[in-house]
Amino acid sequence: MSKTYAEHKTLLWTLLIFAAAVSLFVVWKTAVTPVQTDAPRINQISQFPREAKPTCDEIQDATKLELFVNGMDTGLRGMGCIDGASPAALFWLRDASPPTITPEANQAVWSVILQKPLSTIGKGRTLGYDIRWPQADGQPVLHLAKADSRFTFPIFEWWSSLAVAAVVLVWGLLIYLSRYSALLRDPGEKDLPLERRTFSLARAQMAWWFAIIFTAIVFLWLVTGDLPALSPQALSLLGLSSATMMASVGISSGRTLAPGQGGVFFHDLLSDANGITMQRFQMLVMTVTLGIMFLFSVVTRLTMPEFDASLLTLLGISAGTYVGLKIPEVQVGDAKAISTTTTQPTQ
Repeated sequence: MSKTYAEHKTLLWTLLIFAAAVSLFVVWKTAVTPVQTDAPRINQISQFPREAKPTCDEIQDATKLELFVNGMDTGLRGMGCIDGASPAALFWLRDASPPTITPEANQAVWSVILQKPLSTIGKGRTLGYDIRWPQADGQPVLHLAKADSRFTFPIFEWWSSLAVAAVVLVWGLLIYLSRYSALLRDPGEKDLPLERRTFSLARAQMAWWFAIIFTAIVFLWLVTGDLPALSPQALSLLGLSSATMMASVGISSGRTLAPGQGGVFFHDLLSDANGITMQRFQMLVMTVTLGIMFLFSVVTRLTMPEFDASLLTLLGISAGTYVGLKIPEVQVGDAKAISTTTTQPTQ
């Protein structure tokens, strides 16, 4: 006998409580104001060693100091100055677009700083830097950083493994509930066993985009230290999948559905009462393809992708075709169910 959701309620509640505890712990450890630290880190005020001369008294205004990384102006300006045995300038190394450069220039700088983040696991990223002090009255710009100055900062912090575990847990719960509950299944008849109920393409699409965007948000938060804003395309994908599911549920409400093959996942997603259909195949392929493209952009470019409007239109056409052809699809299911009922011999 297959396992059921009811048999695993204790396990599921334990996992959910664990996920909540991990989330609260990570938020508590990271939701703090930027603090000074000896080693440069993203979204913290960090020390960048400099030449002893000029002194802080000679500089006077630390906000005139400019941080260049790999020869590129970061747009970041000094937050403070330190003299003594270890002279340094303080900068808040953050990826928020500063007012001193354009958003496009800021994105270009951070694309260089954070490129290929997965390759830095365990070793961080090492980059060259320069501290420039533009003087008044047409005097030359002074370079305050020592020759060949470099800094290394970890892109993934110590708590990254906990956040990754939270992502894995969410995907695991989604897969588990898909198998042992009605999360992704069509309503079916009241007395129809769960394992005989068909999987719903619209529900699977909504779950897919939820998991993709959740993973993207957590990954970008791990790398940049800031909670990323959802792009209009991400909101459009979530809204489109939600609208598709609501339309599908509305059309199927109160009607008898063909039993399908009872839990054969991909067969159920691609088939109606007449077998595998082109509109379902198209919608499934477009959804999976755009999802992979979405994640690839997040991992390689560290940003929510800006899909071309034509791609979203194509996905919308696929969803509209699926919903439109679901009306005769359900009616065929009704007819077959009625035919099966009427041809059964009376006892």
